[in-house]
Amino acid sequence: MSAQINYTENRQTYILPASSRSDDIRRCSDEAELSAVRFVQKLGIRPNLSGYHLLIKSITLAVKEPVLMDSLTRSLYPMVAQALGCDVKAVERNIRRAIDSAYEYDPERIRGLFYYKVDKPYISEVISLAVESIRYEAAFQCCGSV
Repeated sequence: MSAQINYTENRQTYILPASSRSDDIRRCSDEAELSAVRFVQKLGIRPNLSGYHLLIKSITLAVKEPVLMDSLTRSLYPMVAQALGCDVKAVERNIRRAIDSAYEYDPERIRGLFYYKVDKPYISEVISLAVESIRYEAAFQCCGSV
């Protein structure tokens, strides 16, 4: 099964599969989205924040099209805004608020995910680390080792 999005009350809720059966065939994009959901949950970002869904979409798009990482404000954020039907400025603001909220609640949790010293991470650092982690995970699963 793949992650499903339930559109109710203008909020998106990610429904993760209850079980992972070997006969299920998942698309690469579904895997990227599931990996993005897992990464955002590792950060400790609460799903009730709109930045949670925006960050997942940003990570998923960046995994599919790495060139979007070259310019977040001119490339990635407009694509996310268009896909989720919100303002471009709201994308950056809500992602920042979600990261800040998770950092204020448990800064050690966020610091533990980074392999270098970081205080409060920038959005670009979070997205870059997520994309790198997802690619590494996919390469490891594909080849067995990296």
